[in-house]
Order: sequence, then structure tokens, then C-alpha cells
Amino acid sequence: MAISTEILNTTFADLRGPLINSFIRSNELLDALMSKARMPSEGGSLIERSFAGGAPARGVGVFVGDELLNMTRRQQTKRFQVEPHRIVAAINIPKKELLFNSGKLAVIRLIEEYPQTTLEGAKADLNSFLLTGVSRGLVFQTADLAGFLSLNGEFAAGSGTGVTNGLLDFQAITAQSQSVQNVAKSSSYFHFNQYNDITSWATDGLPTLRKTYRQCAHYAGGMGKGPDLVMMDDDTYTNFEDSRLSLVRVALVEDKTEKTNTLGLELGVAKVYSSIDLNRGLSIFNATPAADGVTYILNTDFLEMPLMEAPSITPFTERVGDQDVVTAIFSMQGNLICTKTPAQGCVSGGAL
Repeated sequence: MAISTEILNTTFADLRGPLINSFIRSNELLDALMSKARMPSEGGSLIERSFAGGAPARGVGVFVGDELLNMTRRQQTKRFQVEPHRIVAAINIPKKELLFNSGKLAVIRLIEEYPQTTLEGAKADLNSFLLTGVSRGLVFQTADLAGFLSLNGEFAAGSGTGVTNGLLDFQAITAQSQSVQNVAKSSSYFHFNQYNDITSWATDGLPTLRKTYRQCAHYAGGMGKGPDLVMMDDDTYTNFEDSRLSLVRVALVEDKTEKTNTLGLELGVAKVYSSIDLNRGLSIFNATPAADGVTYILNTDFLEMPLMEAPSITPFTERVGDQDVVTAIFSMQGNLICTKTPAQGCVSGGAL
């Protein structure tokens, strides 16, 4: 007996939720934001967040007692703006496939072959774009995702308000001046990111990472508020892993009673991950400091992914006219925004 659209959707209804959950949870950044409830539902044509670029008042020192107070109100509030971006993909199963198959196992196989594979490709494309500004091109091309805010400051081809340039610049603070989130970067009103370069891992690898971590934590606003997510390219992560394992072995020699997980990789309170999508060999990193290694040090307390439409898949419906298929639609609409850029950082080098 052929598989009808109703039978297909009955099984698909039980799997749509897990597929979407996997789409979010398998991305380290989105998973961290979801865990902290940093993916709120929002409306409007722009995602906006205000930030204070300085104190709104000016004080005076009192030496005699008749000094005049400074009553000038200083307008120091600025506003980050990012335009929501929408992506949509049609997932088509040919009716010919439905007529050739029967039974629940066949339905599950079709769901694995079409919706699941599509979502895995879309997840990889989105993760790659957020980290590098370049899609893998499995489901969405780079131009399709150019409306999202990329973390990579070398990316400068975004389409839409606030996303032309990537978030984190691989430049000294004094050299950061391009517009990010619709506000020009400047240290005068605390819109910049931390940046350091590792000359070689053996020389200053871990010290540079720790320094950048401390700099990010300084602007996070208190003890225990430091970065909580570190993303590295695989070569940098390999060096970091080797150094961490060596440090653990020394600790075990000094204290035989210590119970330490030699594979638990952390920097401060941050979890450290390697991502194959953070590929330093991409052309976008050519002739840049990041070609020798890329590390993002992120504080997700100050990152959000407001959603106008959460990731979702519709049931399959029959199309009339252009193709003999049944179609489900995957869609989402939102964008990444950072509310405190000095609490975020990046490090180049480290892979060598």
C-alpha cells in the first residue's frame, strides 16, 4: 500500500519537534543562548538594544563648600540596531517515492532522507556563516544568509541594517572604527571588542588567551561574570588541548589524591569547543591575522538571538501545478545581537 500524505504527516508530527530541537541544540552558540533564555520572541522591523556610552552626569569636587554643581545633562545613550533576517527552504518528497514505499519504516526512512538531511545541512550552513561569514553551501548559499550578523569581523558583505560588518574585529581597539550593529565602533563610548594576537603557541599561547579572557571579564560587570563560551579552529584547539593535558599531568604528579578529568577543557569558567565550521583556511581569512588561528571568547549574557519566528517545519502538503511532490516548509526569522561588545573578544594565531 502506498504512503499517503496523511500517513506521512502522522509520523512526521512526532518527529518535527525533535528535528527542530536538534537543529538548535547541535549548534554550540544557539544551544548556549537557548539554555539562558536568550532567544526571546519579538516583533518589529528592527531588533534594537540601547546601551550607555558614558555617565549621564558630571560631578564636581567640593573643597570650600560653595562650588557650583554641574547641571548639564549629557546624552550618552546609543542604540544598537539589527534587521531581522528570514530564511525559508522547501523540502520536497516526490510522490513517486510515496507510491513506491509502504509501512512505518519506509516513512521514517523518507523523513531521514529528506527533512532530517535538509535540517542538518541548514544547521551546518548557519553555524558556518555565524562563525566565518561563509556558508558551506549545502542548503543555503552565503548570499542567502548575508542578512544574519556574523561573528567574523573580516566579513564585510552583509545585507540589511546593522549586519554589513561582522561583530568581532581582529584589530587593536584603537583601530576599530567600522559600523557594527548600526553604530560606529569607538572606545570613547565603549563600543569595541577585545583582541590579542598569539605570536606562536609555544611562546605565548595560553597567556594570551588568559589575558583576553580577563579583559572580557573586566567589562562584564562583576565577579563570576566572565565569558562562558570559547570557540576555536581545530588546529588552535589541538594546541590548547595539549597544553591543558600537560598542565593536568603536572598537577597529578604534585598531588596524587587530586581527582581531575584530564579531558575537561575549560578557560576560566568558559567551556572550550572546537568547530570544523571555524575554518581558518577559508579565503575570507587569507592575508589576515586570523589565517594563523581563530578563537572567539564569548559572554552569552550579552548575546541574544531574538526570533520573530522560531525555527519550524510545516506538515507536508500536496503542491498543485509546478511539481509532482509533497512539500514541507522550513523557516525561521530573527538575528543575532550583542548588547555589550567590550565583554566579547577574539584572538588570532594559536594554530602555529
